[in-house]
Amino acid sequence: MLALGRHALLAILVAGASTSSLAGPARPGYLAPVEHDGQVFPVARSNWYSVINFTNDWHEPRMRLVDGRWKQVGLHEGTDIFAEPGTPVLAVLGGHIEQAGWTFYSGWRVGIRGDDGNYWFYGHLQRPPAVAVGTRVEAGDEIGEVGNTGYGAKPGHKDEFTYHLHLGIQAPDGSWTNPYPLVSRLYRAALKGD
Repeated sequence: MLALGRHALLAILVAGASTSSLAGPARPGYLAPVEHDGQVFPVARSNWYSVINFTNDWHEPRMRLVDGRWKQVGLHEGTDIFAEPGTPVLAVLGGHIEQAGWTFYSGWRVGIRGDDGNYWFYGHLQRPPAVAVGTRVEAGDEIGEVGNTGYGAKPGHKDEFTYHLHLGIQAPDGSWTNPYPLVSRLYRAALKGD
């Protein structure tokens, strides 16, 4: 039997060891991601009380205050996952970073061309992405942190809405797919895997 010192055991507990088959420790205070069919839930779950919330908000109207009046500016083409500021955002599956930087509506964002051929869009990150275009990522790799940036031309604009991750999935033909069924399935798998 392996004997662990007090500090080694504490490090394992803090890192949130789980049944994940993914390599590498989780950030202290967060559970290691649980892989399901080569994919992971895109927001790290903490090993302390925290809130993760999401609903099927696919194609709900998006409104913006323009000249003192609320106007519809589009439809929501993704799933919003609400969590505490700074919660790690994880790559759902392996792929290459195709985009990283600022966009008006989505704020700091990362776009990954997944091994499945889809473009995976992670928006409203807390700060500029620390990943570089062309970099290879694997399922469960941290690619950013939950934030509330966007709805502003100046990079870093924030506080127009509550903290959340916008996850979008774009097929190779350019059409967007509702991520909610996948997000729900991955969240259930993560809970069962603990």
